[in-house]
Amino acid sequence: MFLSKLAERTGLFEFLAPIIGGSDNNGDNQQQSAYVSNNDDESSQENKELVKRRRLDAQKKAEEDAEARGVFAKKQRVRYHNKSTDVICDAIVVGVHFDDGLEHPYYTIKHKKQIEEELEDGCKKVDIVEVEKQTNPDRLQRVPWDDELSW
Repeated sequence: MFLSKLAERTGLFEFLAPIIGGSDNNGDNQQQSAYVSNNDDESSQENKELVKRRRLDAQKKAEEDAEARGVFAKKQRVRYHNKSTDVICDAIVVGVHFDDGLEHPYYTIKHKKQIEEELEDGCKKVDIVEVEKQTNPDRLQRVPWDDELSW
């Protein structure tokens, strides 16, 4: 009971879906159904906002800690400079790798890329694809923190 209240207050039930249905002799279904029916929209919205705020605060702290160490954090927004095409685009760090030692990290990033294709009738078709690639820190640049863009 104590853990259920704690999970409800911290928003953990937003991640763990209660089991609904099935037969159970010890009354667990009644408690779970009561939780589902008592959870009104207002408290659900408050829980979602609380979870969002906690995640954003944790990400911001991770980015600040990483900056203090001279590296980038996972899920950090960055600008990527593609030297072969001389294009700068927004990207997200999806992996931090220390295979070459702690002083020489490299990163896996995701960014969107425009691909133009000429069709048989002479028209051009433009597709936007998401590219995942590995890169060195000298091609990445920090961007200012923004709650909305980071979410």
